Amino acid sequence: MTTLDISVILVATPGGPDLRAPLAAIERSCAGLHAEVLVIRPVGEAPIQPSTVVEIRELPSTAELLVPECWGIGVRAAHAPVFACLTTEFTVEPGWARALIDALSTGAAAASGAIGLDPNASTTTAATYLTRFSAFLPGANEGFCAVENVPGDSAAYRRSRVIEHADLLERGFWEVEFHRRFCADGYQLLASEALLAVFGSNRALRATLMLRIHHGIEHGRTRVLLEHHNIWRILLLAPLVPAVLVARIWQRTARRPAARKLFFRSLPALLAINIGWAAGELRGAWSGRFGR
Repeated sequence: MTTLDISVILVATPGGPDLRAPLAAIERSCAGLHAEVLVIRPVGEAPIQPSTVVEIRELPSTAELLVPECWGIGVRAAHAPVFACLTTEFTVEPGWARALIDALSTGAAAASGAIGLDPNASTTTAATYLTRFSAFLPGANEGFCAVENVPGDSAAYRRSRVIEHADLLERGFWEVEFHRRFCADGYQLLASEALLAVFGSNRALRATLMLRIHHGIEHGRTRVLLEHHNIWRILLLAPLVPAVLVARIWQRTARRPAARKLFFRSLPALLAINIGWAAGELRGAWSGRFGR
């Protein structure tokens, strides 16, 4: 049996782009490598055409599962020593897979490149992009260096480091929690400003808001139940959270003309999305206090 170089975990987002373009980009990036692609989507979808470049396996999920929960299904099923997380909202660059595998050969637990934005993106998509990835904008430094965090989307991980934390993996692959463990264990996270993936989505503002609320609920519940944050402090500071998050995005974009222009163009949606996150976090923290 041929040893795999990488397992790519591809989650099909509800109402998201067609599978064909993301899969074609993954195939281009994995040319010359032994790779498998684990496609995670609800049952009942049309079969995927076989690939001559990568092994494709389909794993069933339900529409209620969030992306990190689907990633967890893929991590548990992956066969390669390295896995990478994607959704169908991402198109990877040709050098993506090999660059991340090479970076992990140093012994790091995780590695990522920068994430760009589809030039045809809507205002809502631009706001989502800045909310999630303003810390990972493309830049001039294309070498890998140690960082405190990488984006779960489009990053690659050493599977052996991840499965050491089975208690976290039971809930899915919520990458930030693993990153904290990696740093505590003395493992490095590596990042480059080289553009290795592009984000694009056709999700409407209402659907985006609901998704951010759901993620905020999970984050708030985690802070109270697992990280033991003081719930009253969370409740007291909750009204300030949207302003703090948007201000942080501004700090990251202010010195980049293109990103600064994007910030102002998407500001109303940016505010709405971060208000939704804060509301979800508040609700999650409150439910976490009572163990629900």
